[in-house]
Amino acid sequence: MTYDLICLGNLTIDDVVLPDKTERLGCFGGDAIYSALGASCWSDKVSFVAPVGTDFPEEHLAHLHESGWDTRGLPQRDLPSIRNWVIYKDNNNRTWIVESNPDDYFALSPTLEDIPADYLDAKAFMLLAMDLASQETLAPQLRKHGLVAVDPQEDYIAGNVERILELLKDVDVYLPSQEEVYRILGHRDYEKACRQFAERGAGTVVVKMGHEGSLIYERGRDAFTRIPAYPTKVVDATGAGDAYCGGFMAMVAKSGDLVQAGLAGAVSASFAIEDFGLTHMFALDRKEAQARLVTLKKQLYQP
Repeated sequence: MTYDLICLGNLTIDDVVLPDKTERLGCFGGDAIYSALGASCWSDKVSFVAPVGTDFPEEHLAHLHESGWDTRGLPQRDLPSIRNWVIYKDNNNRTWIVESNPDDYFALSPTLEDIPADYLDAKAFMLLAMDLASQETLAPQLRKHGLVAVDPQEDYIAGNVERILELLKDVDVYLPSQEEVYRILGHRDYEKACRQFAERGAGTVVVKMGHEGSLIYERGRDAFTRIPAYPTKVVDATGAGDAYCGGFMAMVAKSGDLVQAGLAGAVSASFAIEDFGLTHMFALDRKEAQARLVTLKKQLYQP
């Protein structure tokens, strides 16, 4: 089997405090799994690579097996897993408190050696918001095999802007958020930002804009497309950007159509935000995903 997409990033253990003060300890989290689940709306040929620590809960690994996911891309490191407190307040306001040692992030990010050999035949690779040095290493290595997309990490931007821009020479699709655009370039003119990123090498730039949708720029045609967000109730925005990235790149790998990919990404994100955490995303309905895509496409093209 040739995979459409391999998502590379981190898995985390999230200790969650809900608005009613209920605690949910040891929850399954991480950008790699959110992205892969978002991609699974559109393709069966998706997998992910993310190292796990010695304390990663066995029940989460068992859940992956039971749900049919391949876990060959989950090498164990002799370190504690990345762990966060996620404290929610009303109106989806939340605070993240990192419990882990930031010095461990590089070791807990994937390397080329962690990737099963057959994954390297994939059409596309989604490098999620892992350690910057890991992205810098993996992007040129994986570009020899397929399309490379990168989602930047907001926390590594300060002091590293030139490194981030230099990375773009090895990137086909760049997917920053609005806030990441501002932190990297210092302005909020998103069309200008897309062209600036493209000048450094990215053929396609996608600015994720939350409830405002997304802005897609194709360098070859100097063309912009604005994709609306799918209208749904926001319960928990955690993982929405990662799910968008997975849905977008899965559709790019399947069709090459950037507008269709933007719609697919928006639908994937809509599922992510409808409940706390990611457990509900293991039961995504492909028919519902397709129905949402049709609805959103009509909204995009309505007069």
